[in-house]
Amino acid sequence: MKEFTYTNVQFIGHVLSTTPLLKESVEGTSDWGIYLGLQNDNDDINARLKIVSDVLRQAVSTSNISNDSSTLKVFALPEFFWRGIKGAYFYSQKENDEMYKKISDSLINIINDIGKQYDFSNWLFLFGSILTTSDEAACQTSMDDILSKVGDDYLRVYSILKNNAKANSIPAISKLLKIADKKINAENDYDQELSNLLCDILNMSDGLADKNIYNRCFVYYSQNPKAIQKEFKSKEDFILNNPAVSEGTVKHYLQTMVNYPSVSAAGNPVDTLTYSAFNCGGLNIGIEICLDHKRKRLLGYLSEGSIQQQLDIQIVISCGMQLMKDSAATRQGGILFNCDGEYVLEGDAQNGDCCHSQLKTYSYDSSCGPMLSDNIPAAYVTKVNYTAEAEQNMYPHGLGELHIYAPIRVK
Repeated sequence: MKEFTYTNVQFIGHVLSTTPLLKESVEGTSDWGIYLGLQNDNDDINARLKIVSDVLRQAVSTSNISNDSSTLKVFALPEFFWRGIKGAYFYSQKENDEMYKKISDSLINIINDIGKQYDFSNWLFLFGSILTTSDEAACQTSMDDILSKVGDDYLRVYSILKNNAKANSIPAISKLLKIADKKINAENDYDQELSNLLCDILNMSDGLADKNIYNRCFVYYSQNPKAIQKEFKSKEDFILNNPAVSEGTVKHYLQTMVNYPSVSAAGNPVDTLTYSAFNCGGLNIGIEICLDHKRKRLLGYLSEGSIQQQLDIQIVISCGMQLMKDSAATRQGGILFNCDGEYVLEGDAQNGDCCHSQLKTYSYDSSCGPMLSDNIPAAYVTKVNYTAEAEQNMYPHGLGELHIYAPIRVK
């Protein structure tokens, strides 16, 4: 029988909306909007670090965290917690991602500082995702200039269609993007046709884009840092429009202009865990970022033998994803957790304001196939106690909630 150092796991999610802010959306979604943040990247990072520090202090001050050393505590933030006002943090030397290093080193300092009064030796931290790049947002070639206009042009055409159509006859762009990402099914042929058109436009842009942005989750356990890198770019990861005041000026990273480098690509300045899985106190743990879960990244690694054993725990941090039974890579009775920053799930999640967390268990039956349990509700939910105005305005719906779950047995 397999022996675990940890017999239980407890999840603590800082659940908040991490989408861009709406500006002049034609239909009430973040696809026509702006990134939130402070003008100076270093100031922006320091403000977000202060939020993390305060949230961690609030979490450990409650009576809801197990102090049992056989219980692994998992603290998670959603995708896009760290991206700044341009959509990604810029670093100047390709071989040295000083922005990722500044954030990760500072997070370790926070853990060490709070650790003077509180024992974090049995905590696993997933600090959301950090977006960094050494490619400037500003246009440098004629192709960059063309790609910077693609999103605006599509939105102008969409706006004309929307304004001249009968009420509710044109679907929201967010819906079209979800259909393109195969997150939801089209209700009619017209929705599918519009989604296909948008998908073709964005696929064309992906084929031409030459600005690479890393989307990584900083993971920390027992003085051991790791980086999990996102592989697949969603159709919703960046804003479509160019919010620059001057026509033709580009100061932001746009959906049409950027790609994610392959996890296996050379030149990555951060040591990355290729197969997104590791052992933690005797538990096999795998982490996926948003669309990677839908694309069955961990399950694919398991099927091809890159991961030798089924996972005990599978964690998904996201901004627009939920747990999916066909993407589960856990063993019978395995545990799955999701911390999301985009939407609510009626009756199937612990919901916040435009965000959610999920905790489920996995089972497989030869007659029914893979199955996930009903959502296990959080044991304790509380708003984040933070009043500084600048930090409150860094996320579109405020600083969200703490979702603290009861310890669950690792079978």
